[in-house]
Amino acid sequence: MIDEETRRIRAYRIWESEGRPEGQDLAHWYRADDETVDPAQDGREYIRYSHGAAPAGSLIIKLYRSGNQIRGYVRKVAESDLDDTVYPGEEMEPEAAFKLAESHRGNSTSPVFVELVEDVEWDPSWGHLSY
Repeated sequence: MIDEETRRIRAYRIWESEGRPEGQDLAHWYRADDETVDPAQDGREYIRYSHGAAPAGSLIIKLYRSGNQIRGYVRKVAESDLDDTVYPGEEMEPEAAFKLAESHRGNSTSPVFVELVEDVEWDPSWGHLSY
């Protein structure tokens, strides 16, 4: 059993990893007591994209609004004198974009970046977004 301070910190990290949802305090508190739960590894990890932050070879998932839906596509950052590669060159559901990025990343430990535009809010079901 973990001490109360450790549990409080773990509950906070779980809350953050889920996108800071309201009304989940008690659920996070009980999950934090389970030592098999690693709050840092809850779900997939992504980094918020900002211009110039992704080195050549990085994958970026761009999520935007198309009508009343959120759509996305995946691109690979090219060297500065080349055009970025877009996979597969069409818009798709966010979940499909995340799966596509993971498949192109393969066994690499390089982070996947996410660009949110047109008032798209991060959905915690997609994973954890670091800033």
